[in-house]
Amino acid sequence: MRLKMENARVELGERDVLKGVSASFPPGALTGVIGPNGAGKTTLLRALAGLLPAKTGNISLDGEPIDSFDRKETARRVGYLAQKQEIAFPFRVDETVMMGRYPHQGRLSPETEADSEAVDAALRDVDAADLSRRAINELSGGELQRVLIARTLAAQTPVLLLDEPFANLDVRHCLDILAILRAQAREGRTVVVSVHDLNLAHRFCDHLLLLYEGEILAQGDVNDVLTHRLIEKAFQVHPEILTVNGKDERYFIMRALEERE
Repeated sequence: MRLKMENARVELGERDVLKGVSASFPPGALTGVIGPNGAGKTTLLRALAGLLPAKTGNISLDGEPIDSFDRKETARRVGYLAQKQEIAFPFRVDETVMMGRYPHQGRLSPETEADSEAVDAALRDVDAADLSRRAINELSGGELQRVLIARTLAAQTPVLLLDEPFANLDVRHCLDILAILRAQAREGRTVVVSVHDLNLAHRFCDHLLLLYEGEILAQGDVNDVLTHRLIEKAFQVHPEILTVNGKDERYFIMRALEERE
């Protein structure tokens, strides 16, 4: 499914957070959303998920306005992982992940074999199968984050939107989750993820969208977006870009502007 924004302006309170953003998020690609704090990354993902309306412009899924679907229809198409989530009750891990299957279930209908298989597969993918019978209030921050990612994956939606999913994850699980998201994209899904680490963005993403003060500063191929000029302007740091094994592998070292020689 092709997700698209056309000249979308999104407000929070009386403030324009997105100022006429136009972008396309193609299926089969892992798109990273980058930018400094306050650039509008979370607002953009919430708008794409149908949780924030566009004041002007359009947000569409396969040509249909995202706000034309009811909540359950949207949930069958779009899986969304919020940056901050609170779960009020001490559900078991497997119960929590099963909540991701809600869009596919009828009212009061029992869980199906397909539901159970989707939950088991998602838990295995995020290396949390051994946690399935634990209560979520007994988990570490990183374990809980993996469970919430599994809940999003269990929905098996054609579109996946994840807002800073790497919070609290150790290095190994961060790399594992990014590899999973890239694999999901390779299967034909539309996957959009906000990323702070530019090294990870360059290594795993197919496309990047760089937000700055509510507008798109750049979008396209990772090497076209992650340049000295654009990084310095957006993040107010001086990047050293090291190229390894040719032009396809780069590493970014950031220095404060006053450290620049």
